[in-house]
Amino acid sequence: MDKPMMKPGLKSPLKDADLSVLSIQRPDDPENAPREGRWRRILATGLIAAFAAAAGYLAGPSREHAIDVEVMTVVSARTGSDEIASELAASGYVVAQKQAQVASKGTGRLELLTVQVGDRVQTGQVIARLERADMTAGLIEAQARLEVANAALANARPELQDATVNHERLRALVVQAYATQAEFDVAVARLRRARAAVRSAEAAINAAAAELQAAKVQLENTNIRAPFDGTVVKKFAEVGEVVAPLAASAISRGAVVQIADLTSLMVEAEVSESMIGRVQMDNPVEIAVDAIPDRRYRGAVHQIVPTADRSKATIMTKIRFMESDDRILPEMSAKVSIRTRPAAREPASTPPLLGVPTNAIMTRNGRTSIFLIVDGVARERAVSVGRQAGTLTEVMGDFVPGAEIVANPPAHLKDGTHVTKKER
Repeated sequence: MDKPMMKPGLKSPLKDADLSVLSIQRPDDPENAPREGRWRRILATGLIAAFAAAAGYLAGPSREHAIDVEVMTVVSARTGSDEIASELAASGYVVAQKQAQVASKGTGRLELLTVQVGDRVQTGQVIARLERADMTAGLIEAQARLEVANAALANARPELQDATVNHERLRALVVQAYATQAEFDVAVARLRRARAAVRSAEAAINAAAAELQAAKVQLENTNIRAPFDGTVVKKFAEVGEVVAPLAASAISRGAVVQIADLTSLMVEAEVSESMIGRVQMDNPVEIAVDAIPDRRYRGAVHQIVPTADRSKATIMTKIRFMESDDRILPEMSAKVSIRTRPAAREPASTPPLLGVPTNAIMTRNGRTSIFLIVDGVARERAVSVGRQAGTLTEVMGDFVPGAEIVANPPAHLKDGTHVTKKER
């Protein structure tokens, strides 16, 4: 077909038209979308998360393997020129200051024992008795002698009265010459004999009374009585055994029971000679009795015994209890912490000293340090060690009073390890 002829000077109507309007618009097909870009974005996101996790792991130690440790607190030992009293530790035993081994004054076989260990007794209470048949017989004999002496005196007194009357009568008759001098002399002699007989009877009565008193004392000595209020803590003899003063023979007992006044209990602790100068009377003391671990008792220094034990280089210090407890018994072992007086003052420019438990200080590779707990993490800090006072040691380091430290640090504990407080 022949193409239509266009007139000269006219443009084609399709030449300047927008051909895009002739294209067919189709909806986006997800299946046809490019997948390469999407996987690249997923991979990039995963790599970023992995790097973040690695950075977090390297930034701080893992908590999955936290170590249980015993935690203690730093205390202030000295600040400037102000001294803080320290504690001095010592050990000893609970001892009753008032106690006695009760024995008899005489020798005999024990026929009665009225107490057992743990019984409370009062002053003068009969706790035991020896056989007393011979003492009872002696008492009856002494009473009989006293009665004989009384009878002799009763017989001598009438004779004295009669002799006195006869003497007075004859003296009057001699003056009037109605009696001879010989008769008067006989009356005088009779009066003297009567007076001597009365004096003899009175002396016999006194002697018989003394014998009676001695018999009563000997009989009373067969009774063994409590010397003071207390508690029976030991029993040494049984009924049927022979009791003798000072255990006179191998088969006899020297004492029957031991009594202690449990209100007089004190702790007798041995303090080193080098530390005794820091202890004063009435210093406050904390007492820990090994048999009662769940309680601490308040006490005070009662006496510093004025003698030393040369073999141990210690001085006995007696500490009284400020509170009572029936569970505390004689001979129990105890530990005391004595609040001692401050040492001499030092210049104010002296750096502050801190006190830490001695068991918190460690030496590794020639370096003395402790583990300080910061936000649950153990941080090793170098310290300079000073003097030791009881369970505490003075140190200087980069921390403050009240900071928490690790006591008895385990050998595998490292700087930066997460720790948790061990339950007590």
